[in-house]
Amino acid sequence: MKRNARRPRLWLMLVLLMFGQGAMYLTYFALYALHAEMTLRLVEMMIAHGFGRVREHLSIALLVSTWGTLGIASVIIGVALRRGRPWSWLAAMTLEGAILILSLEAYFLQQANTLFYVAMTAAVAIIFLLNQREIQIFYRALRSEPLPGPFGR
Repeated sequence: MKRNARRPRLWLMLVLLMFGQGAMYLTYFALYALHAEMTLRLVEMMIAHGFGRVREHLSIALLVSTWGTLGIASVIIGVALRRGRPWSWLAAMTLEGAILILSLEAYFLQQANTLFYVAMTAAVAIIFLLNQREIQIFYRALRSEPLPGPFGR
């Protein structure tokens, strides 16, 4: 792997935003997990008295697991971006695309709150930084030589 590529000036801001995003999602996860613990008690009560609102509690459980997954993925990708791993640029773009899709879905279903708008703003800022020419050149320069074969260069 080529290590003589110079780090761009926006690289530190990108890495800090990824770690900040990971911290934000893990905080949301912790807050929702505390709330989900209380709703688990309600689910137990509903099972004893009927299944009226099980769908609502299932959606809260999915939301909690989604925030946790996004938080862990953001931290892992942030570490990879920090270490200059060539695959991290594509992974970060994929993660941010998923976050934007989830945020837009919540917006169009009119279920978005301030947390979704903060998540969407962070995702847009990270995508903007990832698409800066110097960032793209940096991660492209770190790619290893292509494998020999019919599709190699």
